[in-house]
Amino acid sequence: MNKKHSYAAIIIGSGGGIGLSLKQELSLRKDYYQLFCYSKSHDIILDITDEKQILKAVQELKQQDIKINLLINTIGYLHDKEFSTEKKISEINNNYLINSFKINAIGHALVIKHFAPLMNHKNISVLACLSARVGSISDNYLGGWFGYRASKAALNQIVRSASLEFGRKKSKLIFIAIHLGTVLTKLSKPFIKNKNYFTASLSANHILKVISNLKIEDSGNFVDYQGKKIPY
Repeated sequence: MNKKHSYAAIIIGSGGGIGLSLKQELSLRKDYYQLFCYSKSHDIILDITDEKQILKAVQELKQQDIKINLLINTIGYLHDKEFSTEKKISEINNNYLINSFKINAIGHALVIKHFAPLMNHKNISVLACLSARVGSISDNYLGGWFGYRASKAALNQIVRSASLEFGRKKSKLIFIAIHLGTVLTKLSKPFIKNKNYFTASLSANHILKVISNLKIEDSGNFVDYQGKKIPY
């Protein structure tokens, strides 16, 4: 993807480890003439599970006549103080499943619904959602993690379907789902058992490198941090 200094970029989830690192890296690179950062607690306040908040954010961008060439949605949910991943089916919890789908799938779908029309459709632009390899159905050999796996699989399907719809419109917007590998963040820290992980800063660089190499025919794919395609 050729870069121009007239591009505008959006980071959603800029208060988290990876989102903050992406914000810092893009600010240093100065590839985008404007950088809009959103999170539930930092920068421009936005909860992706609240459609009214998304509509408000989009309306503010419309009023400024902003065209977006890059949007990265880093929001994800794995556990919290009340719930954690299920190791077996007997541990499935209704509220944990609802939270998983609400944040990992529905929230991303709402962002796509309202932000995609503001993207640059005449030139190559990218809308990236951070997914996870465990969302791959064909790559599932261990089981468990029902809510997280299922919600990430749903996210991958949403990305794929959106790419097909916009592809029929001859849009040059690339939709992509990206697996980061194991990154040391608040979300993943309780599950890291060895030193084979990436820092948030290194992960941000991986993401931006993958995005910089995307072509229009990659739209709808699910790829890893090296840009290698992962089966759905």
